Amino acid sequence: MGQPKIEILLEEIYTATQNNLPRLALMGVRALIKQVMISKVGDHRSFIANLKKFHEAGYVSTIQFDALDRILDTGHAVIHRAFVPERGDLEIILGVMEGILAAIYVHDRDVKCLKIPERPSPAKPTG
Repeated sequence: MGQPKIEILLEEIYTATQNNLPRLALMGVRALIKQVMISKVGDHRSFIANLKKFHEAGYVSTIQFDALDRILDTGHAVIHRAFVPERGDLEIILGVMEGILAAIYVHDRDVKCLKIPERPSPAKPTG
């Protein structure tokens, strides 16, 4: 992925998940998403402002924007209202996070390495 902060956060998120610490895992996901957004579009002083810029820059689709907004709400509930996400909810959140990371850091890089044959030259008209 190229960014040590992101790699370290990923390790901590998965460690928290494996050790049945869903609140810590979710707080880690929120922190990781924030770091990714800031690395791509700069810091716009709030999660939602960063998310809007991230979306406007084309890093996430409207569907992903809505999912990240919902994840933000879940993170707020964990931090401010002692919410404990269920295992299935955490798995959904991890899936969204992994999909976004893959699209930004893996798929983009991999697609650039595809070996595509040249298109044949168009036939010259006869006549």
